[in-house]
Amino acid sequence: MIRREQFCDGRLVKEIDQIDVSRDPGRPESIDGRHVWLLDDEEVTPAEAEAFRAVWEEERRP
Repeated sequence: MIRREQFCDGRLVKEIDQIDVSRDPGRPESIDGRHVWLLDDEEVTPAEAEAFRAVWEEERRP
């Protein structure tokens, strides 16, 4: 399963693989695995994602 976190009005997305570590089938439990940053649906490095987010947030400050 993949969890998606959206930032910057959905332009920047962090997709996080969820790893199933459940011991009891009745109690699902997962932990975060590998993650990928997407900017406008294109994969970017964590540094590029951070830079985009910083500029985006700075431009929208009152």
